[in-house]
Amino acid sequence: MMKTKLYIAAVIMAGLLIYGEGVYAFPGPGGFNGTGSFGNSDNHGGFAAKMLRFGGSSFVVGSDGTSYIASLNAVDNATTLVNATSKLLAITSSGTKQSITLNGIVRKLVIGQDASSNNYLVAVAVVKSSAAASPSTVLYIVSLPFSQSVTPVSVSLNGAKASRPEIVNGNVYITTTVWTAGTSGSAATKTSYLNVVKLNGTIVSQVQY
Repeated sequence: MMKTKLYIAAVIMAGLLIYGEGVYAFPGPGGFNGTGSFGNSDNHGGFAAKMLRFGGSSFVVGSDGTSYIASLNAVDNATTLVNATSKLLAITSSGTKQSITLNGIVRKLVIGQDASSNNYLVAVAVVKSSAAASPSTVLYIVSLPFSQSVTPVSVSLNGAKASRPEIVNGNVYITTTVWTAGTSGSAATKTSYLNVVKLNGTIVSQVQY
């Protein structure tokens, strides 16, 4: 009897773990809009739950020892995370701190160089401007060394689900995915893109696949 109960508990826990890790990548019951897809509404706080699992690294260290940390700053609505903002904080090896505020939930920080060996910090954010709006991806590009007076370059991309960006030969490579809710009786569909963006914010290409 005890073995049976332990087995059932293990199965339930495994199911919860799989669901909890998978709902963002593949819409399940509740999805982004409570219907199993990435739609516009926010039934049952679906958007907030997925955004809190947005994941990726919110911490990276530069070659000079400066640490960069992204954290959720404020939201208009704690359920839908509409108009969320994040703080991007830089802490030098000597303990000096500077920060800027960015729109959206910022995660997935990477550092790279352009062809002239200038350093840049690239961050991915998911932005939702209203309860009716679909979430979208924004790529922030910040020139280094970091300063509170810096104005990041922002590039809007299709889709709410984005990969970790890679910086190669002065270009940022990142994939994004758009989910479209299915009609009654049909499954949701997805469209993915490989985006290539220069570190000055110019979009080089967006290849659908």
